[in-house]
Amino acid sequence: MKEALDFFKKMSENQNVTCASVKINPSNDFTDYDAEFILRYANSQTYILDLGTGTGLTINKISDKVGKITVVEPFENFTKFIQKNPNIEIFNQTLSDFEPKDKYHLLTCFGIMHYFSEEEVLPLYKKYLLALEEHGKIIVKNQFGVKEDVIVSGYSNELETDYFSHYRYLNKEINIIKNAGYKNIEVFDIYPPECNRWENTHFYAIVAEK
Repeated sequence: MKEALDFFKKMSENQNVTCASVKINPSNDFTDYDAEFILRYANSQTYILDLGTGTGLTINKISDKVGKITVVEPFENFTKFIQKNPNIEIFNQTLSDFEPKDKYHLLTCFGIMHYFSEEEVLPLYKKYLLALEEHGKIIVKNQFGVKEDVIVSGYSNELETDYFSHYRYLNKEINIIKNAGYKNIEVFDIYPPECNRWENTHFYAIVAEK
């Protein structure tokens, strides 16, 4: 995770940072789909804990439709783009440092878990399971390996900087989530085919229950 934190810290400190910066490539902004998917599991009474929120591109689209959103995002320069709504509270902490004190109906992890190694991600899944109400749900959406793990580590010509991601094989991530204590796991092919740029990875949303 350190490589990813360094990458996003540098991005957040750029004087030209915008709400779209966290998408890395502007063509990767699928947050309309993300918001629509989250609202399948949320209503005006739902309390959401959103991990790795970035600039709030998704939660800004749903905040007026849910009860409360707690945001966990390390970089304050990103969270300045989040709408100032009374039902949104912001914690500028890492996922490892943040300690939930409330219980939530829904835990959302969009485009974040692939920045953690396999050794790092299992303890996080276990930790945040405790923050869910009984029968509460977690949604994990990012790219996953189609046939095997895909690890990107090093200098990216496209991004012109060092970059790290661990796109775990989909079935491996499902097993990690199961081993963390979640149940009733479902997988959704969340985006239209044209949103998947690479043959060896694919966007999915994994939904599981406490």
